Amino acid sequence: MSDLYALILAGGSGTRLWPMSRQASPKQLISLGRELSLFQETVSRITARIEPGKMVFVTSRELEGDIRDHLRRLLGEKSSDCIIVGEPSARNTAPAVLLGARIVQARDPEALLLVAPSDHIIQDTASFIQAIDDSLEAAASGMIVTYGITPTRAETGYGYIKAGEKEGNVYRVERFEEKPDAARAEELFLDQKYTWNSGIFLFSVKTIMEEAEKHLPVQTSALKRIDPETLDGLDEVYSGMKSMSIDHGIMEKTDRAAVIPVSMGWSDLGSWDSFYEIRPKDSSGNVVSGDVLGRDNENCLILGEDKFLAVSGMKDTIVVQTDDATLICPRGRSQDVRHIVAHLEEQGRSERLVHLTVRRPWGSYTILTESDLYKVKRLSVDPHQKMSLQKHERRSEHWVVVKGEVVVTLGEDQITLKANEGVTIPIGTLHRIENPGEETAELVEVQLGDYLGEDDIVRFDDDYGRVK
Repeated sequence: MSDLYALILAGGSGTRLWPMSRQASPKQLISLGRELSLFQETVSRITARIEPGKMVFVTSRELEGDIRDHLRRLLGEKSSDCIIVGEPSARNTAPAVLLGARIVQARDPEALLLVAPSDHIIQDTASFIQAIDDSLEAAASGMIVTYGITPTRAETGYGYIKAGEKEGNVYRVERFEEKPDAARAEELFLDQKYTWNSGIFLFSVKTIMEEAEKHLPVQTSALKRIDPETLDGLDEVYSGMKSMSIDHGIMEKTDRAAVIPVSMGWSDLGSWDSFYEIRPKDSSGNVVSGDVLGRDNENCLILGEDKFLAVSGMKDTIVVQTDDATLICPRGRSQDVRHIVAHLEEQGRSERLVHLTVRRPWGSYTILTESDLYKVKRLSVDPHQKMSLQKHERRSEHWVVVKGEVVVTLGEDQITLKANEGVTIPIGTLHRIENPGEETAELVEVQLGDYLGEDDIVRFDDDYGRVK
């Protein structure tokens, strides 16, 4: 049997689970009250079957550093064995899948490739792994296998797959059906030949490239101009690449599609309603997480972060609180979040983009207060981590250490600072913070200048691959 690789799709815009997900920290990078982020849970689940050295991750260029950070925290030194590709622009799943397949094909022309989104929940890992093993033979024989989720309700938010004739452990796909209306969803739910489309696939790289050349010849020809080893040509090719899903581009056209039905506690977490459905509930039907005081609530989703949250007398309600935003809506209306996010974009509000606390590979920062003239942050630098060597063109920075000890690069000099000691970084001066100690170091940073945006940064050296 050919070797098995994994391609994990880790892009995303961070809109459907607002306010916890944002553009800079989309759904796959948040934990939703669990120990690991959804991305880390996906990787952990797949490493039960595939080693890190046979994993490829396709994400956005903006999230590439965060993906490396999440991998490092989960896998340690083994994270360096993974291949991470940052797309210069979002082009949906077809270009991402075909690019990943080409990278794997260059390493192993006979490889089998498992493709999985990084923002789904699968509660039964054993059933997931068993389904993979049960479909290996079909994939090796030239079929493109997708995993159909056994429906648990008449769902209008998912696409459906109709199974045809059985061949070994899989069924030939008879047809794909787009997201149905309520009446059609009820019909599909009662028809045992239909399963939900999970968006998870298994195929040989040879098969998917053959089908891509047949059904997407223009995109495939363009992708062949990218060097699969160095990724030279990536920006040029993507600038003219048409956006298309792998479902529309190949799966709905190919005659080699197969489906294997599986029950594995799957959800794509497409809304707060779907999150409520899969979470354990108390005796009153509530899902509660965080520092929450609840009284006389029924069938509610109540999520808080660090702040105290009190909710009383609510029924069938969604309440999600973060440091800078709170969402309240009836259950069944959480899809309306997209309209809220669109409004925030129209207004140019930062609550669409970032949290007050932002994770970075070296630690995190929290915005304490800001105006047009200044910004004050709390910096937390993890043990044995350091920021990039950088400079700013339009702002100066003033640091005071409040906990731990750091080494500051300031131009050609290095300065060791302890608690209650500080330094000023003039505009245009190269600088860096490094924490050589065993405990997290904390600093207060005051920025002053005529522009205080996060994009006023020029990096010269970075441990996390953010210098191009």
